[in-house]
Amino acid sequence: MNKLLYSFMFAAALTSAQVTSYPWTETFEDSSPTSSQWTCQYIAGTNTSVPSGLFWAIQTTTSVGYYGTTGAYQGSKMAVFDTRSHTRDAIARFIGPVMNLSSVANPTLDFYYRNMLWGTDQNILNIYYRTSSSGSWTLITSFNSNISSWTNSGPIVLPNPSATYQIALEGVAKYGYSLDVDNLKVSAGNLAVSEVNKKPLELKISPNPASDILNISSKEEITDIRIHDISGKLMKIENKSSKNQISIQHLKSGTYFITVQYSDGTNNTSKFIKK
Repeated sequence: MNKLLYSFMFAAALTSAQVTSYPWTETFEDSSPTSSQWTCQYIAGTNTSVPSGLFWAIQTTTSVGYYGTTGAYQGSKMAVFDTRSHTRDAIARFIGPVMNLSSVANPTLDFYYRNMLWGTDQNILNIYYRTSSSGSWTLITSFNSNISSWTNSGPIVLPNPSATYQIALEGVAKYGYSLDVDNLKVSAGNLAVSEVNKKPLELKISPNPASDILNISSKEEITDIRIHDISGKLMKIENKSSKNQISIQHLKSGTYFITVQYSDGTNNTSKFIKK
């Protein structure tokens, strides 16, 4: 009996073990020791067509709308926000395992995803974090553009790292095709030199400091622009092209980060001051 109890306790400890080694990659495969720790939390709405009413689940196939392939980015499984027969504006979060980031310098998140339009309807993928199991969720960034084939998110800064850190993938159903996420990775430290050098520092922002408008210029094609405050909270997102202006009138005075995403999936971040 004691051996049986010990085995049970040991198995339970393994299933709830923290992620402590980085980079950590979630493949969502059966071989991943953390894939079983992801949980779906309903925020609003129902989805009766999906087995057990799940919105988020680990699956081998996604919506037939993805004509190139309905399979995973790599391997055989992926996280899928399945919106068949859904309620419009239904929301669910896929919450990852607890990570100990207390000693990790400048942690970043990236992943591969698809989010395809159905006609003119576009689902939304939000990325949230919390610093403890009882803490409130804070939005980091959102993805709401038409992505029909597997695309990398680019590095996303994880704010306020703690010893009990969690991230969540939030899907908002808007009658688009299913949202898919695969090969999610949390890395420690800055980007590798090879990654940084993929984009020369040709991003120009003026004026800086600025009060009303930021002028943004780059030789690369820009797909969207995101502004975060110093805590990592997303303050604004806009879809743009090569040369842009963005209004910052609504921002309070302070320091912010502006990130431009390029059409090849890489990005560039600069700091600016709102007067």
